Amino acid sequence: MTTEKRFLSSTLAAYGSQIGRAVLRAASDVLLARLILPRDHGLFEVALGIVVIAGIFRDLGLGYQLIRDERQPYGTVFAWTAGTGALLAAGVAASAPLFSGFGQGRLPAILPWFAIYIFLDGLAVVPKLWFERRLEVGRLVGPELLRGLTIAAIGIALAFRGAGVWSLVCAELCGAALFAALLWIRAWGKIPLDVDLRLLPTLIRESSTLFLIALAALPMPYVARFALGSRGEAEIGYFGKARGWGFRLQELVLPAVARVLYPALVEYRNDRPRFLVAFRLGTVSILALETLAAYFLFFNAHLVLVGILLGPAWERAVPILQALCFVPLTDPMSRLGGELLKVEREDRIWLAIVLLNFASLLGFGIPFAHRWGGVGVAWAHFLLLGNLLMTWRVARIAGLEFWRLVRDLAFVYLLPLPMFLFAAWQLPEGSWARLLASLAACALAGLGYLARFRRPFREFFFAGAKPA
Repeated sequence: MTTEKRFLSSTLAAYGSQIGRAVLRAASDVLLARLILPRDHGLFEVALGIVVIAGIFRDLGLGYQLIRDERQPYGTVFAWTAGTGALLAAGVAASAPLFSGFGQGRLPAILPWFAIYIFLDGLAVVPKLWFERRLEVGRLVGPELLRGLTIAAIGIALAFRGAGVWSLVCAELCGAALFAALLWIRAWGKIPLDVDLRLLPTLIRESSTLFLIALAALPMPYVARFALGSRGEAEIGYFGKARGWGFRLQELVLPAVARVLYPALVEYRNDRPRFLVAFRLGTVSILALETLAAYFLFFNAHLVLVGILLGPAWERAVPILQALCFVPLTDPMSRLGGELLKVEREDRIWLAIVLLNFASLLGFGIPFAHRWGGVGVAWAHFLLLGNLLMTWRVARIAGLEFWRLVRDLAFVYLLPLPMFLFAAWQLPEGSWARLLASLAACALAGLGYLARFRRPFREFFFAGAKPA
């Protein structure tokens, strides 16, 4: 298969996996929000933040390096992630008493068990990257869906029995174990696993900047939650749910495109026109869906979040959701800008961008949280200064293609706006009539997007020509 066909098939598979997992996650989230108290959701968010940060130290950026490394040292990286995963899991478990100030003293009881997730998640890193590097994402769809189904089923079953926060912890552990096992069943005997420990210092040095980027970027959602610590677990829970639903489509679309675009850009790095067009079309495809989701959620937030999904207990999450749903639209160049910079090996620029955003979120988020709670932290997301640096750098790399992207994004942002404004003007807030009108606006705008962008996508994937 040509690169374009593998790129397209992997993209479709990634979307299928993301959609399936998103449906499972959304359905279970609705039930768990009604079965588990907001303070337990907040406690789980804090524990999850700790193990996610530990996972970054486990990987040291080697996963990002593995995609672009021509030596393809899968066995060496696996030996490292498995070994350090076990050590870090033991370290987090042993240090659990240090977190006695969180969750009214309940966090130390959870961490020793949840720390196992660090090891289990590390076992899946190398086989997952192997399939993605070969643009064979279709091989990951089954395991990913089974993982999501396992997490949902176990979490809901335990929540019905009154297990509270332990429902979420046990579900994640079982899902991680199953996912790792299924990946290795599919990859065993195919993936090269030669271990050369002498290569490790070189790999760690080459991925050191990528590690620092991950250390600053991946914990960003949890930094926002920690900023709300003084407001109590319930406020963290409200913010977590608002962010989860406000960024639901972003978390659906962005990973599906990014996981495929990065290895595809690696293959296109010697074909500059297709390299830049792939970046532009990928960005447009993400922002088109995120724009419709942002407008729909903003104008129907109360009915969707409280009336349909989570219930009256989550009323305070509505204004947080309305603020957060537009955050993805303020940062279009960062959607896939990191993948662009990784292939260009501009790791230091990307690190500067991430550190600026991290500092901005802390600098604005903490005082905003103290003054306005979750809504203040949501507004702090609009003031991330690193996004300006990312836009400048993408413009320098992409040249004329950047201005074509700006033109396309202006079309994407503006096309649905009059339709949503008309629905909001004519129909009362919180009504089913406005929701149905908003769905119609999404459909009409979607048809407009299809008419505008069908030709360039078809030319890229099938005609072999540079799309206009």
